Amino acid sequence: MKIIVVGDGKVGFAIAKQLNQEGHDITVVENKSSVLSSTMNQLDIVGVQGNGASLDTLMEARVSSSDLLIAATSTDEVNIICCLLAKKLGARHTIARIRNPEYNNTVRLIKDELGLSMSINPEQAAAREILRAIRFSNSIKVSSFAKGRIELAEVKIKENSPLSNMRICDINRRMKSEVLFVAVQRNGEVIIPNGNTVIYEKDRVTLTGSTTQLEKFFIRVGILSDRTVNEVMIVGGGRITYYLTNMLLELGMDVKIIEINKDKCVNLVEKFPQATVIHGDGTDHELLLSESLEEMDAFIALTDNDEENVIISMFAQNHGVTHVLPKVNRVSLGFLLDKLGLENSITPKFITANQIVQYVRAMQNTVGSNVESLIKLVNDKVEALEFRVRDNCRFIDVPIKDLNIRKGIIITYVTHKGVSKVATGDTRIQLSDTVIIISKVAGLRDINDLLS
Repeated sequence: MKIIVVGDGKVGFAIAKQLNQEGHDITVVENKSSVLSSTMNQLDIVGVQGNGASLDTLMEARVSSSDLLIAATSTDEVNIICCLLAKKLGARHTIARIRNPEYNNTVRLIKDELGLSMSINPEQAAAREILRAIRFSNSIKVSSFAKGRIELAEVKIKENSPLSNMRICDINRRMKSEVLFVAVQRNGEVIIPNGNTVIYEKDRVTLTGSTTQLEKFFIRVGILSDRTVNEVMIVGGGRITYYLTNMLLELGMDVKIIEINKDKCVNLVEKFPQATVIHGDGTDHELLLSESLEEMDAFIALTDNDEENVIISMFAQNHGVTHVLPKVNRVSLGFLLDKLGLENSITPKFITANQIVQYVRAMQNTVGSNVESLIKLVNDKVEALEFRVRDNCRFIDVPIKDLNIRKGIIITYVTHKGVSKVATGDTRIQLSDTVIIISKVAGLRDINDLLS
């Protein structure tokens, strides 16, 4: 597919990189020549320098022959104008990055009039992921999938874990749980496990199940306490904080925000009178302690500085906070977080890139069995996909145990008439079902690609 990405910032680059890896024909439009040159040196893409809201620039990028234009500049208004022009010039689909909370409802209301196929809000999506994550502990990395029906959790097997040296088929029987083990990282390699796979100390395992199933399982194996989250401290008062605070207050939680910018503090107080807003430096350890850090159930670090987020998160973790989550934009810090016991972190640009790739794959499969949802796992080495079963599926009403499924792929869940069930050897996939699979094989386009 021919895809144009307007805006080459953190989000734009992440989107371009992921779609380029998928094999699409990518053109990036960017004002700054140095930024564009850097991207062209790193990726096999075409670059066009100019303003994405300019008719001449879009024509130079050949928007009239494009399948999709993604407007991901830092300015909402530019993104909206860019999509309007692109649609008028003949782009088949357009996606706009819209971050301002004031535009959220407006855009939803006039989406068709604007010619938008989809609008994305990285900060709002990040807030939703944070809300999910704080239900688990620091050592569990969790993400939602299949429109929130299924959660994916990644955890490292530590010394003296009750799971160590156990076969997967024995774990659920002994723990009386219904979770599925879908990936095992061991010595730098990724294994798609079966029932006879043995779990060892230092393995990093990925499990899937409903939120309730995973919570019960982690409590039984001693990874998670059954203490509920009531008090949350947030450092940083940006857009993610705005969306997150709204969500937390709706759930009846007590929220305390520390922000160094006075104007932001005033805005937060006006919008959220129920929250406690402190004007101060959230990296000041004495301030954190004086504001009852040790009594908090969750600590979220959302400043614009990755290193500061990591340091204050470590400080909170060392003072007994159960749920600690730093915002980290730089992938290079991933290894450090792992060593520091901060497996759970939030990266808005990757959440957005996953949403876009999911949409693009669904576009590619408008005929046949569509990819409904997609998420990348295990440092992008594994994909979880949800397929819609269309009438071109070659194994409708055939038991899964009789299928010749490619190595590195497992079918985990089948949703039939709105009810999701764990897939077994006797499960038969029916027309209009959705099927969730875990795959080491990258770039699956159709449900028939599962077969050898």
